Amino acid sequence: MLNRFLDAVAGRLAKEWLVVGTQSLVFWAGGFAAVAWDTGRSPVERMRALTPGTQALVVAAALLALVLSGVAVRRLTPAVLTFLEGYGWPGQLRRYATTRQEARRHRLRERWERLHAALGDAAEPVAPDTYDAFVRTDAALRRIPGAPERQLPTWVGNTLRAAEQRPYQKYGLDAVKCWPHLWLVLPAEARDQIARARAALDSAVSALIWSAGFVVWTPWAGWAVPVAAVAAAAVYRGALRGPCAALADLLEASYDLHRTALYTALRWPLPTDPAHERESGKLLTAYLWRGSDAPVPVFTPPPDAPECHR
Repeated sequence: MLNRFLDAVAGRLAKEWLVVGTQSLVFWAGGFAAVAWDTGRSPVERMRALTPGTQALVVAAALLALVLSGVAVRRLTPAVLTFLEGYGWPGQLRRYATTRQEARRHRLRERWERLHAALGDAAEPVAPDTYDAFVRTDAALRRIPGAPERQLPTWVGNTLRAAEQRPYQKYGLDAVKCWPHLWLVLPAEARDQIARARAALDSAVSALIWSAGFVVWTPWAGWAVPVAAVAAAAVYRGALRGPCAALADLLEASYDLHRTALYTALRWPLPTDPAHERESGKLLTAYLWRGSDAPVPVFTPPPDAPECHR
């Protein structure tokens, strides 16, 4: 799971903390509105009825709750993201959801084959709608691992896992095992883009937590439950999928563009063709994971070009 590594090394952007603080403020403002709805008195009216000293204590307590709740949600975000990927689900629920994902992949595959055949057999220019449907179907298939045993029960989990599998399918490199080493040779710009994509995903997950957590105001306002359900669904469908897909694409692109830097840094001979690269990538993965005392391959001389040391 590359997400755990990214959570540890990608760093925390100041903008991300600003987003978390804003989400916390919106949550507590909604809570005050729920309390006012139940009692018929706004929090401002209640504050005016207190003594100045009590008002100061209430303000301090409110600020403390705002900060601590924001920190708690931020700490909870990686665990919730892991759960959203499909890890830690009860066995029966996981099997049911995974079966649905496999059925979806099967439907997409059938549709892809029909559209591909229509595009290939067309004697005249294809209608734009048909071509657009093929592109969307092809893109959706890329978000699901092909092997049923590798599939996870959620769209988020399958999107990230498919991106993790593709470097192995194309280059023989195990994305999870090789990632810490590749990360160290990535250019600063690439690492910054990945860190920002992960921060955007974390912000979406924290928004999902705040949205679902709005149900705590139910004792004061019955409408808190539907508001929480609608907000959580909207965040998952509208705000979380985009950053998740962007992060998956960037992780895959890192191997596409910078895997040769990994070979160079390890003095491993560069592959000569795609078939050779898959075998070489498997050997390199095994070497990084467990080491080797084999006499082959022979290490290449240390590079002299400064750019190879990035």
